[in-house]
Amino acid sequence: MYCPKYLFFLSLMSILISAITLPSPTYSKELAPNLYKVLIGGRLPTIIKESSRSPVVAIQIWVKAGSSYETKDEWGITHLIEHMIFKGTDTRKAEDIGGAIEAVGGTINAYTSLDYTVYHCVVPKQYWREALDILSDAVLHAAFDKDELSKEKKVVLEEIRMRDDEPTSRLSKLLMKSAYGEDHPYGHPVIGYPSTVSRFTREDLKRYVKRRYLPENMACIVVGDIESQEVLGAVKEDFQKFIETTPKPVEETPKKGGASSSAHTSLAVEEMDTQEGYVAVAFKGVPSFSDPDAPIYDVLGAILGEGESSRLVRSLKNRMGLVHGIDAYAFTPRLDGLFEITMNLDPDKVHDALSQLFQELFKISKDGVLEEELSRAKTLVETDFVYDQEQMQGEARKLGVFEILGSGPQDVQKYLEKVRSVTSDDIRRVASKVFSPKGLTVAMVMPQGKGGQLSAEDLDVLIKEAALQMGGLGLGEGTFGPVRLVRKAQLSNGLTVLVREVPDVPTVAVRIVFPGGVRYETKANNGIFHFLASAWTKGTETHSAEGLSELIEGLGASIGGFSGRNTFGLSGRFLSTNFDKGLDLFTEILLTPSFPQDEVERLKPIVIAQIKRQDDYLPSVAMRTFNRLLFSPHPYSMDTLGTVANVKGFTSKDLKGLYRRFAIPERGVLSVVGDVDADALIATLETLLGGWRPEAQEVLPELPAPEPLETPKRQNIRREQKEQTHIVLGFRGPTITGEDRYPMEVLSAVLSGMGGRLFKDLRGQKALAYNVTSMVGLGLDYGSFAFYIACSPEKANRAIKGLWQEVYRVLQEPVTKEELERAKKWLIGRYEIGLQTNGAQAMDMALNELYGLGYNFGLKYIQNLSKVTPEDCLKAANKYLSGDAYILVTVGP
Repeated sequence: MYCPKYLFFLSLMSILISAITLPSPTYSKELAPNLYKVLIGGRLPTIIKESSRSPVVAIQIWVKAGSSYETKDEWGITHLIEHMIFKGTDTRKAEDIGGAIEAVGGTINAYTSLDYTVYHCVVPKQYWREALDILSDAVLHAAFDKDELSKEKKVVLEEIRMRDDEPTSRLSKLLMKSAYGEDHPYGHPVIGYPSTVSRFTREDLKRYVKRRYLPENMACIVVGDIESQEVLGAVKEDFQKFIETTPKPVEETPKKGGASSSAHTSLAVEEMDTQEGYVAVAFKGVPSFSDPDAPIYDVLGAILGEGESSRLVRSLKNRMGLVHGIDAYAFTPRLDGLFEITMNLDPDKVHDALSQLFQELFKISKDGVLEEELSRAKTLVETDFVYDQEQMQGEARKLGVFEILGSGPQDVQKYLEKVRSVTSDDIRRVASKVFSPKGLTVAMVMPQGKGGQLSAEDLDVLIKEAALQMGGLGLGEGTFGPVRLVRKAQLSNGLTVLVREVPDVPTVAVRIVFPGGVRYETKANNGIFHFLASAWTKGTETHSAEGLSELIEGLGASIGGFSGRNTFGLSGRFLSTNFDKGLDLFTEILLTPSFPQDEVERLKPIVIAQIKRQDDYLPSVAMRTFNRLLFSPHPYSMDTLGTVANVKGFTSKDLKGLYRRFAIPERGVLSVVGDVDADALIATLETLLGGWRPEAQEVLPELPAPEPLETPKRQNIRREQKEQTHIVLGFRGPTITGEDRYPMEVLSAVLSGMGGRLFKDLRGQKALAYNVTSMVGLGLDYGSFAFYIACSPEKANRAIKGLWQEVYRVLQEPVTKEELERAKKWLIGRYEIGLQTNGAQAMDMALNELYGLGYNFGLKYIQNLSKVTPEDCLKAANKYLSGDAYILVTVGP
C-alpha cells in the first residue's frame, strides 16, 4: 500500500544513489553508501542499511502474502497465519519468541495488509543476531499447533468484534467493499469474517504458506548499528536451508486488479452507536504503486488534505466549520488504487460538507493549483523522507515498501526526483482524470437514526450541482547512540535552556514546557489548557491563523501547542536548513499569541467533537471513569479535553489570562535537539527571549487530595449495541518522583507484553480476549496501577476472575529471576527505542528537568530499574494492590 496516510508518511526518506561495491556475494546490486542488496541463493532479496546514529537494529521479514492473494474460501487466512507465526516453532515455544525479544528490551510484532505481511522487531544492537535467529525461525518454521490454532482463532474473532465497535474501522471496511466489490482482491477485510476464520484448519494454513512463503516472495531487511558483511553471513546461515529445500514457485493465475468498473455513483450507509458521523469518499482511477504518476497523486493529496493550509482543511474545516476533521490521500497499492477523502462531522452537515467537497475537487480539476500551493505540498512530501530517517524501523519499512511494491530501494531516488519535478499541469492532468462523477463511492457510518441523512438521489444531485458550478465538469464524461553532551543554560529572565547537538540528521526539534495542564484546572474551567494549546497557533499580533499555517508549512516545519495532566507547552520540528526562519516563527507564536475570538469560536465545535468522539472508543470511556472514581476531587479525576459546557463558554479573554498566569519563563524549560551549534543557539535564544518578562507571577494553587479509598468502588456503564465489554480493574499507584515507581513499572512489565503473564494466560491459554494489559499511571501528586481487558460480554466474569488471580499471584509470590530480567530489559529497550527521534529526546529532557528529576534522568532511570529485586516487586505489590481499595469499571452490553 502506498499513500500519505497509510504508508507514505511512515515509509519514505531521502537516499542519494551512488556506486559502491559489496565484496564477494553473487547477485549483489550496487546501491547507496552503507546500503546493500544481495540476492541470496539467487532467490531471497536481502537489504542491509548500516547506520550508527543509535545503538538500535530493526529487522523485518516481508512476505508477498496479503489478503489480495486469498481465494474466497481463504478470506482472513493470511492474517491468522500472521498471528500463528509467533505461537511456536519446532524448537521454540510461544514464550520463547515474543518473550525472548522482550527479555532483551526489544519489541516484536507483525502486521498484515492487502498486499503483504511484515514480521518485524527492534532490539538494542548487541542482541541483533539473537533477534534475527528468533524472527527467521518463527517465520520459516512455524509449528501451527492445533491447540494454539484453536485458541488464536478465538482471539481473532475477538479482534473482529473489537474492530466492528470502532467507527473508523467499520467505515474503512464498508468503503473497500463498496468501491471494489466483495469478490475483488481488495473488497474483503484483511482480517476476514467469523464464518471463514472459524473453519480454518492447520492443513489450510500450511497449504497457504507452502504456496506464498517462498524466497522469491520474501525480503529480509536489516537496518541499524551493524556491519553488513556480518549480517549477510547471518542471513545466509538462517535462510540457506529454507532456500535450498523450498521448491521454485508455480505460476499462479493473476487475480484481477482495479476497482469496480461500475460507472455509477454508489452510496453505502451503516448505523451504529456513535456520537458523530464518519464519511469516506473514494474516486477510482488512481494507478498502482509502481506507476510513474503515483508521486503526482501523493502531491495532490498533500495539496488537498495535508496541514492546516491545505485546501480542504482551510475550506471545509477552518473557514466553514462543516467538518471536525478531514484528510485526503492517494491509495496506491499493488493493483489499481483509489483517491480517498475521509471526514468526521456533525451528521446534520453531511449535505453541505459533500457539496463543498465536490466543488473543491472539481475546481482543482479545472483550474489546477497555485505555484505556492504546489511548492508547499512538495516540501511536505519530501520533508517526510527526512523525518522518517530518525527511526531505524521507519527506514526499514521504507526499504520494504519499495522492494515489495516497486523495483527495489533504488526507486526511492526516482520517487524523490518525480516529486520535485511535479508541475501544476501534472496536478490538473491527474485531478481531471480521477475526480470524475462517474464511478464515485461514498461510504458513511452514522449515529443511530441518522443513516437517512443522505440518499443516493441526494448524492447524484450534489455531484451534478457541484459539477455545474465548475462549468459542467465531467457531466458529459538512555544510553542511546553515541553519548551527546547537553548544554544547560539559564537566560536572563530565568528560562532554563537545554541543547543537545545531534548533527546526524538535518532536523531540529524544539520543546518548551510549563507547569499546567489539567492538574491546575477546576471543574469550572476544566479543558482550558487543552483549548489554549489548540488555539496557540491560531494567530499572533502580526499574523493570522492562515498566514501562520502557510509560513510554517512552506518551511516543511510544524509548530503546535500541547497539554496534558501536568504540563502544557509549545513544540516545533524543523529542517536544519530552515531553522533560523523556523525559530523566528516559533518565538513569535510563543511570545505574542493573540487567541482571536473568531478563531476561538471556530475551534469550539472541533474540540467539542473531540470530547464527544471519546465516547465512541470504549477503552477511553472505561479509563476516564476509572480516573474519576480513583482521584476525585483532585484534578486528575477530570478529562484533559474538558467538558462541552466549559468549552462553549471559553473566550479569547480567558485564554489570554491563562497564558499570562502560566506561561512564565522562570518556571519553563526550553529544550532543543538536532543539527545545531549549542553555543551559538544559546546566544540567539538570549537575544530572542531574554527580554520576555511576566507582568506578575502568581503562586501556583494548592490542590485537593483524592477521597480516601478504603472500600471498593464499582461502576457498570451500559452500551447495549456494542460487541465487547471493556474492563478496568485498578488501584492507587506510585508517583513520578517516588521510589516505588521502579518496582511497580517492573511488575507491570512482568504482566504485560507478548511474553507477560496476562498475555500468556488470559489471551494465550484461555483465549478470553484480544487485548489485555496492565499499566502504571505516574502522576506528580498521585498515581495509579490498572489492569485492562476487552472481551465478549459472556466472558466478562471469567475475565475479571482471571485478573484477580493474577493480582493474588503477585501478592503471594515473588516474580522469577527470568521474569525480572525480561521485564527490565523490555523497559530499558522500549525507553531507548522510544528516544530515537529528536522530538522524543527534547520532550524527555524538558519534562524530566521540569519535574525536578534532571534532564539526564534517563541514565538514572536505567540504573534504578537495574537495581530492582523480586522482593522489591513483592513489597510494592502488597503496598498498592492488597485490600479492598480498588476500582472496577465495566463498559459494554
